Amino acid sequence: MSKIQKALQKLRDSNEAATAGGKSSGSTSAGNGGSETARSDAGRQHAVRVRTRYLHEGGAVDEELPNFSIKVVPATLHEQGLRPREEDIDTIADQFRRIKRPILSTAFGVGIPDSDNANVIMVASALPKTGKSFCSFNLATSIAIERDVGAVLVDADVLKPNISRAFGLHDRIGLIDYLLDPSVSIDDVLVMTDQHGIIVIPSGQQHQEATELLASRRMQQFVEALSRRFEARAIIVDTPPLLMTNEAHVLAEHMGQIILVIEAGVSPQESVRQALNSLNRSKPINAILNKARNISFGDYDGSGYGYHSVSGRGRKYANDND
Repeated sequence: MSKIQKALQKLRDSNEAATAGGKSSGSTSAGNGGSETARSDAGRQHAVRVRTRYLHEGGAVDEELPNFSIKVVPATLHEQGLRPREEDIDTIADQFRRIKRPILSTAFGVGIPDSDNANVIMVASALPKTGKSFCSFNLATSIAIERDVGAVLVDADVLKPNISRAFGLHDRIGLIDYLLDPSVSIDDVLVMTDQHGIIVIPSGQQHQEATELLASRRMQQFVEALSRRFEARAIIVDTPPLLMTNEAHVLAEHMGQIILVIEAGVSPQESVRQALNSLNRSKPINAILNKARNISFGDYDGSGYGYHSVSGRGRKYANDND
């Protein structure tokens, strides 16, 4: 039995035991690296529950929630560079309200032409250390507090899985395990969090053939299945830098929308140009200008994030102190 199969069998045995005992599947605290397992609260008594959400069109959507849930330690998210400081949270939240609106409009808006996997949004960068994972998490958080939609956060940065580490899920089966082993189902890699109901998919094990796995038909089917199953959620996919690895280019072909995170005054203009030229320009492509200075907000000036619609659908700006 392979390492994946052993981990999968252990997970399923745990879920079956919890269900038989009238309790939910295991719940883990994100600050302990996934090593300490406890039972979920009494409010989650079934391994799978159905919740109703609503699309912008007003139709009701029933979705199955993950078997496995965790409680997240906010301090750990901050230490890992995903969560703002307490004094900055309200400011950051307001900024991402501006950023998410055109993204949600493209994904769910009435009168917007349908595109493949429009609710699947890739967050990438040309080079490392631009704040890409920070943007992925905070965009997912902002979307998750919407009344009509939720969020799924996928850690596809398989070489540097910051999101998986921050959530204490770095040693849990995830995306790569799903792509390697047909016996692993989508349900096996879904993790419900207490962060506004965000569902996280960890990166899984590292593998020398990650590029080939991400380019596989199974990956394409995975993205399409997520888009259909979570039709009332935006699926945020954190990917590796475009100019440093092959994985991000492969993933881009499966995405419905693309966001390029650019660090103002640091990301070389030529690298940004190369990254944009490597993408399929028929897809909606937007950019977040991170750590920008002297950004105008009508009667106000600020510094931090700037949001640019590369596809020409308008321009939004936001502000951050990261």
